[in-house]
Amino acid sequence: MASSSSSSTHQWKYDVFLSFRGEDTRKSFTDHLHRTLCQRGVKTFMDDQLSRGEEILQHL
Repeated sequence: MASSSSSSTHQWKYDVFLSFRGEDTRKSFTDHLHRTLCQRGVKTFMDDQLSRGEEILQHL
């Protein structure tokens, strides 16, 4: 019997979603993590282009 996860046909646009709070991590740790993941071929979404309260679903 096949598991339901192996039979999924949904294609995700991103492998990782990075969410953070505040400017203090946006320009340091989170930026470095995002760059490293992308360099290693991990499709990564970082919510640095969204305005507060903006609907995120259309971007994903």
